[in-house]
Amino acid sequence: MKKNPSLFGMGIRILTKAEQKTVDLGPLTGLQGTWEAAPFQGWNVIAVPGPTTTQGFTLEVIPYRETLSYTPVVIAGNRGPFVNGVQQEQQLVGLLYEQTIFSVCPTDFCNQRGFSDGTEIHAERGIFLFDSSNLESPFTISRLSTIPHGNALLALGEFTKDLPKNNDFFEEASTRPTTVSGGSTGLGYSEVQYEKEQFADFNQLDPNTFLRKSLGNSVLTEMTTLQLSTNQATGGILNIPFIQKNVNTTSLDATFWIQKIKNPVAGQPDIDQLQYTQTIDLVFPATGTSTPIVWPHITIATLKKISN
Repeated sequence: MKKNPSLFGMGIRILTKAEQKTVDLGPLTGLQGTWEAAPFQGWNVIAVPGPTTTQGFTLEVIPYRETLSYTPVVIAGNRGPFVNGVQQEQQLVGLLYEQTIFSVCPTDFCNQRGFSDGTEIHAERGIFLFDSSNLESPFTISRLSTIPHGNALLALGEFTKDLPKNNDFFEEASTRPTTVSGGSTGLGYSEVQYEKEQFADFNQLDPNTFLRKSLGNSVLTEMTTLQLSTNQATGGILNIPFIQKNVNTTSLDATFWIQKIKNPVAGQPDIDQLQYTQTIDLVFPATGTSTPIVWPHITIATLKKISN
């Protein structure tokens, strides 16, 4: 809560370069700039409806390259009620972002599915916000995203700034389908497509193992972790009617690790690296059945900063 008007007022503004130097972006500071994931440093695993000859679904594993830009700085203010004669005010700062992802998949399967090498497979625009006031909520970071498929989401979360004891800090990200209540489907869906690897160097049952391999024995000198979920407080996902009816997108959980890595070249600055894992739950019955199944859609990537 602030008793006096903020430096930038209570509207919404994109700040000039000079003004940006006066703003504290908190845990989002390290995101600023443009990042790239080299080919085969990003991976997409998603189950989609398919013919009954493939168990009623098709599992797509698509390696990709990515560009992710966080700029410029935006600032916004919200006014609340008066409490003891003082108006409650909230000031948010954040970064507009833009994400584009292109397939680098060389296989006949990807060609047949429309994801041949060079095909753009995802585009996303949104905002990451930081709220240091904690008014009405324990959550200090939020992500607002719009996706051209017909989805809009609000994810809320928290951050930490701690170095892990070792590089084995990635939790499992299981791609196995479950019932809506979280139990085993008992339908054998994980026995054929899931356990037959499409790429020898990629564990499609737990994509996070690739993040661990990408980090390797790198020496982390700094790390900020952002954890966000649409299942927190007022978060959620809105879908257009076709998606809602046929392949309902129900939740998103994402973790971003903003890292500084010791440069192996003596005297050179640390390397800026960004890793993320994201799980989106899709709910639809396999073709020819009526039982709704939760199919985790997982994307992971390791990116390097290419410009500030």
